[in-house]
Amino acid sequence: MHAASIGKRGGWLWTLCLLLLLGCGDPQPTPPVPPGPEKEDPILKVQIPGAYGIPGGNQVYNEDRHQLSAMECPDGTLLFRILDPGERKVLSIHGIPASLKEGDRIPLHFRVMVNGYCIQSENFTDILVLKLSSNMIWLKKDETTYFVLQR
Repeated sequence: MHAASIGKRGGWLWTLCLLLLLGCGDPQPTPPVPPGPEKEDPILKVQIPGAYGIPGGNQVYNEDRHQLSAMECPDGTLLFRILDPGERKVLSIHGIPASLKEGDRIPLHFRVMVNGYCIQSENFTDILVLKLSSNMIWLKKDETTYFVLQR
């Protein structure tokens, strides 16, 4: 072979390689997959009103022995109570703004009284309004402490 013929062949080979590289390019990107429905928070499955995961144990409504009370106070906050006449016990959750929206972060005050004496009292801050329905409110402090309130 002559040097001139090798040079032509080499140039041809380089041209072919360049065309192959440019022709291959990036494969077509896969279209983005829309996110699936968000998993429902397991707290939303709880339908029994009460305070869950609080120090001293859950305080929940028992329809056979308790009474529920919910009211809007003059200062524009909501007050929820679970009354146990037999034990003379009142669980109250108050200080919740009446104009709630899902996703709000709110404070609330939790208190348990027996025979007129306060045996437990705690202020909670930064409570997430998880969900609102026509007759229920789900509030969440964290994965273990939450409140389910009946309106």
